[in-house]
Amino acid sequence: MPKKIKKEKDLKFKNNKNKFINVNNVHYYFIGLFIVLICVCVGVGIYRYSQDSYHINSSNAVDRLIYSEKVEGGYDVYYVIRNDEGKIFSTYNTPTSSEENKWGENKFLDYNEEIYASGILNYDTQSRESGADADWSLEIELADGTEKYYSSNANVEIEKEKFAQVIKKYFDKDIIYK
Repeated sequence: MPKKIKKEKDLKFKNNKNKFINVNNVHYYFIGLFIVLICVCVGVGIYRYSQDSYHINSSNAVDRLIYSEKVEGGYDVYYVIRNDEGKIFSTYNTPTSSEENKWGENKFLDYNEEIYASGILNYDTQSRESGADADWSLEIELADGTEKYYSSNANVEIEKEKFAQVIKKYFDKDIIYK
């Protein structure tokens, strides 16, 4: 009759408990962490793409917009400027006070799309000399370096109703639009 095979006793050490991460399964955790990291990056990329698809004109954004109109005692001036560091500031100056705000990137891109939608950039630019002592003037610089200038002294009638709505929305101020 064959000999009975005896089981060997497992040697157990006092402090050897089953650990969650050990030498045999550590590579599974690295693979799982890598997959989670890839999923997060893909999710962020999809979100940014969906945001950028709404902002069609973000590649040639309005880097500087200065609108001024004559009031009693001086000019009301509306500035929106994106500096070299990418920070966006909006400023409203009156002859007696000044109000400055910092904008986020999404607000700036929404504002940029509304400026393009207002149709103000479709008009031919004028010379700055023609804008001397005008009731209002508008200076725009695009990201590609293009500069546009409009004033109330233009030969062409400029429709500013949609532009006035953009100013009302972002500065909460009414401007002359006729």
